[in-house]
Amino acid sequence: MRILIHMGDSYPNEGPAAKRMSVFANTLTSHGHSVAVLAPMNDSKEYGAEKVYHCPTVKLKKKTLLRRLLNQIFFSLTSVIISFASGPADVVITTSPPALIGVSGWVIAKIKRAKLVYDVRDIWPDVAWGMGKLEQDSFVSKVFEWVRDFMLKHADLVTAVSPGKIERLKTYVPQAKISFITNGLDERFLDNAFVEAITEEYNFKANFSCVYIGNLGWAQGLMQLMDVAQRAKDEKLSVKFYLFGSGVEEDLLKSFAQEHKLDNVVFAGRLPNSTMYTVLKSADMSFVSLVNDNLKDSVPTKLFEALGVGCPVLLASVGDSADILNESRLGIAVRPNDREGLWNAFKELYEHHDDFIKNREYAKNVVLTKYSRQKAAEQLEAELSELLQAELKYDFCN
Repeated sequence: MRILIHMGDSYPNEGPAAKRMSVFANTLTSHGHSVAVLAPMNDSKEYGAEKVYHCPTVKLKKKTLLRRLLNQIFFSLTSVIISFASGPADVVITTSPPALIGVSGWVIAKIKRAKLVYDVRDIWPDVAWGMGKLEQDSFVSKVFEWVRDFMLKHADLVTAVSPGKIERLKTYVPQAKISFITNGLDERFLDNAFVEAITEEYNFKANFSCVYIGNLGWAQGLMQLMDVAQRAKDEKLSVKFYLFGSGVEEDLLKSFAQEHKLDNVVFAGRLPNSTMYTVLKSADMSFVSLVNDNLKDSVPTKLFEALGVGCPVLLASVGDSADILNESRLGIAVRPNDREGLWNAFKELYEHHDDFIKNREYAKNVVLTKYSRQKAAEQLEAELSELLQAELKYDFCN
């Protein structure tokens, strides 16, 4: 198969889209398929056998709504132009988010007479509604809705990363062909080296350590973690809370920690994903959260990495992510913004940590068996083969 991946996030990098698509590209090329990628400009040359075509666009120096829209619009235009250099394709895979680029993926598929696959990690504008960041009756919301429904109607195959997303998508276009292609753990993450110097730098062994890894943004609701940290300080527990990442709420969180003199909170900044293996391996607990229970069909990717490494998880979420954690037996899930429930769950994990870590191998096996990105890529490969075989059978019969 000749496969063209059309994605609006820089490639390669450590963003959610790039990490998912890099596993797909790596697995498909290792199975003998030809893979090309259309993505925004990137100085990196560290990719595998796939061919990467970089497309100029507006850089996201500040992630304002205007710059996001301009970034997606410019990429949509330049990716169509540069797609002519990428050669023929049997399948075009376009990703969401970013929400607006799907239509240009459809155009590229039409130009190449290729099958179109619409890979949905987050449903827009639904996710913005869930965070309370977009009014449902706004013009921008209507544009996102039109793109969403257009893609569901015109894609030959829609792939979604959680059962909840499939249910939601079906309410919009019931006739859409939708398959569950899980997000999950990149098995290569477990091959990273353990770096003792990282453990020593952050002095993980001196206290019980709870780490948060990821975006410090609106969707995560990290004031919940600040509340736990404050109560842990008030009770004089020997716990340190480490936040690895950056984002739009970073200054707010730092101000809160400073105002309340939370000397048990450490803002560690961003570290390479390879280093996160050591962080999770060293930590006693990983905190994973969503801002509210409107996002019940979302599963933060750091959940899979924590479970794969064997780090017990305190999860502030319901729905699909809670189901996965409960299945793994390596943590406790609590409804978002249930401050008392979250504190009680933290205390349970803190006081009975040894009981939870007995399930490390079980959790790792669950993740590698059911939530491996490599296995998801193989499932996608089977879906694509079936899609093309159906086309050949149709052409033969006609």
